[in-house]
Amino acid sequence: MPDFSTVEHALSNTSGREYRLRVWTPTRPATSAPMHTLLLLDGQWLDDTLDAAFAAVPHDNIRVASLGYHTADRSIIAPWRTYDYTPAGPGGVLRDARKAEWPCGGADALLGFLQSEVLPRLSPAGWASDERVALFGHSYAGLFSLYSWLQAPGLFSRVYTASPSLWWYWPYMLAQLQTRHPGHEVDVANRTPVHMLVGTEERWRPQPGIPGEPREMGVSTVPFAQRFQAALQASGHEETTLRLFAGQAHGPMLHSAACFAIEHFARVTAAGQLSP
Repeated sequence: MPDFSTVEHALSNTSGREYRLRVWTPTRPATSAPMHTLLLLDGQWLDDTLDAAFAAVPHDNIRVASLGYHTADRSIIAPWRTYDYTPAGPGGVLRDARKAEWPCGGADALLGFLQSEVLPRLSPAGWASDERVALFGHSYAGLFSLYSWLQAPGLFSRVYTASPSLWWYWPYMLAQLQTRHPGHEVDVANRTPVHMLVGTEERWRPQPGIPGEPREMGVSTVPFAQRFQAALQASGHEETTLRLFAGQAHGPMLHSAACFAIEHFARVTAAGQLSP
């Protein structure tokens, strides 16, 4: 297990929302080459997960960072996540597909915040330098990671999207992909590999039409991911992968997928396969 030094940054966006950026850097790097970084969103829920992952990761060749809110209270941050991680919906709608009282449409602002405040602290020489940053997001943050891949080609070296909320105004994200990548030739500006991680027991469960009534059992989210991956590959992005986690439901997938992403990122970095 490599030893890490930790640095923490208190950040806030233009509207005053507070975030915490934590960065773990190996104290004895395996190489003098530029250090590649994996940035995980929803860091407010990942402390135990990162401890477990660091104990298992056999490489000391990567830097790991987490960006989260200043609180982990789900009741407080649920509407924040909904706004931060979603674009405006079809036709410019600014209400969430699951809870209409929650606003959506903050994804572009969060992407700008990453570019102006977060990435400069992770890759000081600039996003085009050899010190590249990969992105991990789960659930709504997984939706955001795909949106970032579409909106900012080449900004991240690799994208891990775990349990992405593709059901959100489905087929909105599929349509966005097919609009930007309609052909079979890959966009030379967007060769970033996308790794989709989905649990076989995940379900999309809409809110009941009558308040107070039980929620429905829901439908599997696996077909959403399969269709999106097929569209990615059809558009020329053959490095796209879809990994199914047998028996995993939505909540536990945050831990499982984050651990997998850290191990995978360390492995491909060590093998010199980091793209682009």
